[in-house]
Amino acid sequence: MKVSVCICTYSRYALLQRLLESLKQAELKDLSPDATVDVIVIDNHPTAETAALCRQLAATFPVPLRYVEEHERGISQARNRAAEVALAAGADFIAFIDDDDVPRPDWLRELLLQQRDTGVDLVFGCWELAPGVPEWAFRSDIFKSQAHENDRHKKGSYGLPWMASTCNVLIGRDTLEDIRGQGAIFDLGLSHSGGEDKDFFIRALARGATMASASDSIVVRHHEPERYSARGLLKRGFKNGCSRMMKIRSHSGLWPSISRTAVSCLKFLIVLLTLPFCVVSRGMFMHQVYRLGKATGVVYTFMTGKSYTYYSGEP
Repeated sequence: MKVSVCICTYSRYALLQRLLESLKQAELKDLSPDATVDVIVIDNHPTAETAALCRQLAATFPVPLRYVEEHERGISQARNRAAEVALAAGADFIAFIDDDDVPRPDWLRELLLQQRDTGVDLVFGCWELAPGVPEWAFRSDIFKSQAHENDRHKKGSYGLPWMASTCNVLIGRDTLEDIRGQGAIFDLGLSHSGGEDKDFFIRALARGATMASASDSIVVRHHEPERYSARGLLKRGFKNGCSRMMKIRSHSGLWPSISRTAVSCLKFLIVLLTLPFCVVSRGMFMHQVYRLGKATGVVYTFMTGKSYTYYSGEP
């Protein structure tokens, strides 16, 4: 069994370095007698500095480390290239992890153990916030850790596990090849807006892929400080609202789109009316700002059919 750990990066030299250094301490080499692991870095904004970092670390890395350039900008393009390279190298499973996260040493082992025990096609791990983020963020549903004991078995939308995300997931070769046979694995129309991961999971589930969660597989999220600002939350909410409507339009149809838009219009008005009263609590105020952005994003995409260029081509 061969497992490829895939990392998509864009102008994040320091974050990528931290992740790769942490992977050197992870349990990669001795997962099981029949498992081999390699690490593939897809650079979506190729620089000599990032290439040199990967070459330097590859010399002492515990498993093969490969650096690949993807010049066409977009998060979907980067993920598709990662899948292409891994499959061509004979990977039986791909494990995606984000370049701004740090996994626990046993994160991959837990994914593989759950796959072995269940035989499913996709296994989702979870995440938790890094220490040092604002206290209100720990209490907010916006950043609610999936590793919380009471929430590990919650169900998400479209029948997906609540923990479904490409920041920590193991995907089987058969599923990737099946989706690739229908077109792009990750939708190129969502390259700069995000939501390409959920869209892929929904399509995989519709084609019969089986899924499970590994609640003991944990990565630690290190968000940039702007993520916790009012401006950052407004942008993030708007982006997520756009992505949500894009998924509804693609996978549910007209009437659910109309229904969601009507609900979002109502939420928008409620948030506007209650926002002044939320200034007494920073967490409550920030949550309302996020909801305002999300409701606006839903309406925007419904009216225009467009999404938000949140990533500006940066995965």
